[in-house]
Amino acid sequence: MPPDTEPTPPPAPDNDPLPEYLSEVWLDLDWSPWVPFDASREFFYIPKEPGVYRIRPAGENFLMYIGETGQSLHKKLAEFRQALRRADLMPWSDPHEAAPCLWAYWVEWAQKRSRETLKEPIPESDDEVGLPKPVMFEFSAAPLDASPAGRRGMAFFLLYRYRQDHGESPVCNFGRFHPRYRRSSTRREARRGAKLEEDQKDNPAGFLSVPPLAVEGTCGSSDWMGLEWSKKQALTKENVLAVATGAGLYLLSDAVSGEILFIGQSADLRKRLHEEIMKHRDGCELVFSYQVVGESVFPHNLRELECDLIGNFFEQNRKAPDLRFRNTR
Repeated sequence: MPPDTEPTPPPAPDNDPLPEYLSEVWLDLDWSPWVPFDASREFFYIPKEPGVYRIRPAGENFLMYIGETGQSLHKKLAEFRQALRRADLMPWSDPHEAAPCLWAYWVEWAQKRSRETLKEPIPESDDEVGLPKPVMFEFSAAPLDASPAGRRGMAFFLLYRYRQDHGESPVCNFGRFHPRYRRSSTRREARRGAKLEEDQKDNPAGFLSVPPLAVEGTCGSSDWMGLEWSKKQALTKENVLAVATGAGLYLLSDAVSGEILFIGQSADLRKRLHEEIMKHRDGCELVFSYQVVGESVFPHNLRELECDLIGNFFEQNRKAPDLRFRNTR
């Protein structure tokens, strides 16, 4: 239930002017004020409808995560807070895939602050440990009346625009992670994440974000987003066998209308396109084009480039490619 009197909105960060991606009208959505993770009365401002949300370090001008949900935003973010309630135990990667990453940065920053200012380590015990002060994260949310595919498309659009404006991705999207931590698995797999030992190599998911693609051309053109797309060919086994090996991006389009129906990425383009033949063998006739990125590319970098393409497609067409999120719930 809401409080008897409306709480005072959280104050805006001191930095002025705010980047557009932190404003309450970013991309014409109705964003809530920024609410601290440990807020009680201010949490009233989080919408109870499905929609999109963003998370940042308190008072900072960059984002940790952009997400979407088909359930109540209020419930989703309340569960997020619950997942991060312990400083001594990394949460599982389900149902909140970003929770382990947020936890790793929260604990690392809290320990650093403890060493530098408090001169006391975070308590290590089996008891629940509350969020250190000051609050490390805050979130903002916007309701969105859209289909599941529409919400996913909007989330990719937000990520694309953030990358264009900020020059890199949110710290915990696309499978990115803290370089000195390993991620928790799902509850079923039961492998709890933790900080790496000093003699262990950095987690590759913590390596740098790839710069955003240049906004050039129109969807499906040979120079779209500053890339050099291959000539469109029928999606057949013979044509796929001629595809260069390596990681890359690909487009599937309707052979008649030319409309892009799917945008994807893979560490093995040839193998993925073979899989697409089997997946769409009973559907409409498709053509494909592709761009090889390299022999070995970090998975989060491929996902970032894929997002740039989907986000720009959304910007030009006000929807995601028809087949991209068709199984989204």
